[in-house]
Amino acid sequence: MPLALSIQPFSDVLDMYGDADSSSTFSLSGHISISLSSPASLFARRRTTTRILLQSLTITFEGQSETLSPGTGYACVRLCSVTRELLPSDPVDLSNEGHEDSDKPCMWNVIFDIPVPGWLPTTSVYGDASLPAAGTSYALYATATFVDTNHGHSSLSFANICGPVRSRTRTVDAPRRPVILRRFVEPGPESSPGIFEMSVYIVDAGRAPDSNGSSRRSIPSDVLEKIQVVASIPSATAMDETSIPFILRVRAKDMDDSERTKLKIIEFSVDVEQVEVYRNSSSRNDIDQYPIPSQNHQPPRVPLRNPHPIHTLYDTGFLGTFRSSIKRSFSILAPTESGRYVISGDGRIFAQDHNQKDNWYILETKIPVFAEPYLRDWAGTRKRRITERSPLFCVEHYMHVVIRCEYDLADSDETILERLHFSLPMRHVNVPEIPSGNVIEHRCEDPWKNVPVTHTLPAYSQLFHSNGERKLDYSIPLPPYEAPSACSPFGLASDQQRTL
Repeated sequence: MPLALSIQPFSDVLDMYGDADSSSTFSLSGHISISLSSPASLFARRRTTTRILLQSLTITFEGQSETLSPGTGYACVRLCSVTRELLPSDPVDLSNEGHEDSDKPCMWNVIFDIPVPGWLPTTSVYGDASLPAAGTSYALYATATFVDTNHGHSSLSFANICGPVRSRTRTVDAPRRPVILRRFVEPGPESSPGIFEMSVYIVDAGRAPDSNGSSRRSIPSDVLEKIQVVASIPSATAMDETSIPFILRVRAKDMDDSERTKLKIIEFSVDVEQVEVYRNSSSRNDIDQYPIPSQNHQPPRVPLRNPHPIHTLYDTGFLGTFRSSIKRSFSILAPTESGRYVISGDGRIFAQDHNQKDNWYILETKIPVFAEPYLRDWAGTRKRRITERSPLFCVEHYMHVVIRCEYDLADSDETILERLHFSLPMRHVNVPEIPSGNVIEHRCEDPWKNVPVTHTLPAYSQLFHSNGERKLDYSIPLPPYEAPSACSPFGLASDQQRTL
């Protein structure tokens, strides 16, 4: 075919900043290269001129999510489909006249800019590890519609011989161009680079269920109700962090002195859990939450452009029924970490002086998490993922805390063991790398060298607020006034300058 297309985005990776938001969009730009060449002729010594009338040129950004697990089977959903027509209303006439015999085709570049929805989940691979990988993927597709205007030419080329049989209107597709979506979340302006501020939770710790199922005596409820627990964890945890700060504050508010001496806090344990949920259908809440295309544009009515190879087996319906969802959960603690923290002393942390009995007892530590995956199961390697939700696949993180208490009964020598537990929601995110800049030493003969050299442009959210206003750091004072020097950036002498 004389016409060929290729998609050339400015970058194969699209970085999105901030939380997933259906009201935000990101720009994906690039160009489509149109190549036009002359076909070889069986009867002529030289190639003839190729002329086409380009009627349409479209670029489409499409995303899909596929889940594949032993419990749910195969399921897919089209996440988005954004199409743009790049030609004006009138057709465009293209030809390679004057370059027929050239080894290189004539080329035209048509620029595109696609708004990508800001709610989309990131590119990832998940599902049954025994089969080809499924997951969330995105790609660009381009299609051109044109009319071959070479018909009626006197040349006896093979194309002209077959011309009356063929349709004059033809289409050509560009090779699929994958695009990777990544999401980054930045710490607040008052936080240290890469560190998120701490979130405080007032906890209502409940009794942990007895694993043996046996009935036994418990700490009186009026005693437990006076134990106040406050926990602090980061509002988000960067994926490159190997430990998570954790602060636990405990006090016995308005508790009698006799009860304080009976109650002991022996230890507490912490576990960080990652929960992956695989589904084979989208619920009504998901459809309302995620602006995915309607059912009229979903498989099987409109098949995916690049479906998983196994989809044909499930489309037949011969593989039986499956559950609507399945979970995979595992601890992301470091392999050498038990999660247990024993309180020093006899554990009577509330038996203090009367003037200090309502003070908080503070336990502060860092919870190590693994940096590299080390276990596998049906869904493959148990690796850390960012916290996100999508119509068919969700990742959640929790910190589970158990406080072990002992209470001495007054009427006997028996000691009651009680475990109080609570869970805190967590968020694991990717943090953008801070661009490193090297300032070149200023020299008078070349004043423009006094410019910081940065290899990466800062993110939009670092420069502007969500409403478009520019971010200003008023804590940085303005530089002191300096009189103009003899070396001016504009090459003027000092006596030629005027001070404003």
